[in-house]
Amino acid sequence: MDWMGSFGTEDIGVDLGTSNMVVYVRDKGIVLDEPSVVAVCEKTGEMIAAGHRADDMEGRTPRGIKTLRPLRESAIVDYGAAAYLLSSLLEHMSLKSTFFHPRLVMCVPSGVTGVQRRALLESAVAMGARKTVLIEQPMAAVMGTGLDTSRMVGTMVVDIGGGSANISVLSRYGIVVSSFSPDAGMVMDQAIMTHVRDKYRVRIGRKAAESAKIELGAWFNAAMTHSTSVSGSSVVTGLPMKLDISSGDVSEALKPILDRIFRKILEVLQKTPPALLADIRDHGILMTGGASCLKGLDMMITRTTGIPAYVVEYPFFVNAIGAGNALEYMDIFRDSLQNLH
Repeated sequence: MDWMGSFGTEDIGVDLGTSNMVVYVRDKGIVLDEPSVVAVCEKTGEMIAAGHRADDMEGRTPRGIKTLRPLRESAIVDYGAAAYLLSSLLEHMSLKSTFFHPRLVMCVPSGVTGVQRRALLESAVAMGARKTVLIEQPMAAVMGTGLDTSRMVGTMVVDIGGGSANISVLSRYGIVVSSFSPDAGMVMDQAIMTHVRDKYRVRIGRKAAESAKIELGAWFNAAMTHSTSVSGSSVVTGLPMKLDISSGDVSEALKPILDRIFRKILEVLQKTPPALLADIRDHGILMTGGASCLKGLDMMITRTTGIPAYVVEYPFFVNAIGAGNALEYMDIFRDSLQNLH
């Protein structure tokens, strides 16, 4: 099938991430941004809620109901739940009636396996997609920034989302070097939870840890210490309590994770051809994904690499925007688009 000939208003871009699902429709923009969470009845296995409705239940579900995330480390681990997530959220936004059997362009991390790609395809088929194309996230990110891809030189993209970190170098003809890591937003949240439990003997939930991460950031300056209040429960008594955690606490918890991400970035740079490396030095490092917005992270990457790093406009949505616009670039990036269905 000639995708360029069939491109039209029924093509939508989907970034099905570990943390959030984002849908972009050309000429309409972002039409959906909801948590990648599904609520399931344990007795019957029936899926009863998705997105914000399911996420609101997380940590407070009644007996017999559990919440789960269909993706782990950006790979589908439950394709039935992933299909339900896709279908129910599109239906909730009236997209299934607007696009009865839509053509989907879906983002996929560059490091996932063929089996994981197949699971993503099956989830799209199960929700009624007429045609599905997969595009690797770094390519989608570049397209989503609005860069002139026909004249694109060496570009480095550091995409740190909820479930994975993808570090890639691209040229006009595709991905040249890439590296994949599970060290990302959710691992950071867990590290903060563990740090608070071990240091203060207080258990806090994932949302409290995420809130502290966003509020306090990654950069620690002893001369400018900040703190935020979080609620949890005492490990000793089990009773509810509040405590203040500092930017030093968050920085200490995140340091091993960030160090591993920095090593990945340096490894990719070391494998990059000299000509492209010169381009990257001239144009800087593009940062995308929700976790890339951590306060001070851009400065830390700049200091580590010696290359200016900056967060792109719309870092949460750039992959979905790029996926939605991808088919305009078929002649340039044909090898990066996988026509699987």
